[in-house]
Amino acid sequence: MNVAIYCGTAFGESPIYKEKTIELINYLNEKDSKIVYGGSKVGLMGVVSNHAMSLGMDVYGVITHGLANKELENENITKLYKVETIRERKAMMEDLADSFIAMPGGFGTLEEITEIFTTIQIGNSKKPCALYNVNGYYDKFIEYLNFCENEGFLLKEHLDSIIVSDDIEYIYKCFENYTPPKNKWDILKV
Repeated sequence: MNVAIYCGTAFGESPIYKEKTIELINYLNEKDSKIVYGGSKVGLMGVVSNHAMSLGMDVYGVITHGLANKELENENITKLYKVETIRERKAMMEDLADSFIAMPGGFGTLEEITEIFTTIQIGNSKKPCALYNVNGYYDKFIEYLNFCENEGFLLKEHLDSIIVSDDIEYIYKCFENYTPPKNKWDILKV
């Protein structure tokens, strides 16, 4: 399985973020997964790519020409794709991946995973996605999404399709058994 990992170019304030990133890569290695990620060699992105390469995994990075120098592209991976725009970066990562995991990160990470949520909601994607909820990182975000559902702006079926856990084994099993929800128009017709 090709697993896209969205995460930050920072390490975060707690060592648990790096520790859980290593745990994630170790588990995916046991499953013979391949990694798709944002192409950087710094922060959690660097941990993802460098640790995966040290284990002999295939790692595919996608980075824009403009970010290559700022985010310090990792040239020591299986394949580094350079594209012009962030939109092209996200599209290529989505095409290369069979599933998606959002680690802790900032605006970019949140924007990337919510775009996948949107494609599932409108029926353009049938691929599973998860929030790797390390240290309760996504608790407030999940609270917000529940509020959106309670206020009538998200459907329960779509909210329930998001896998949320700090247990990578659970996430992976959910990936293997994933059934995508119907798109929102088919649900609303019922």
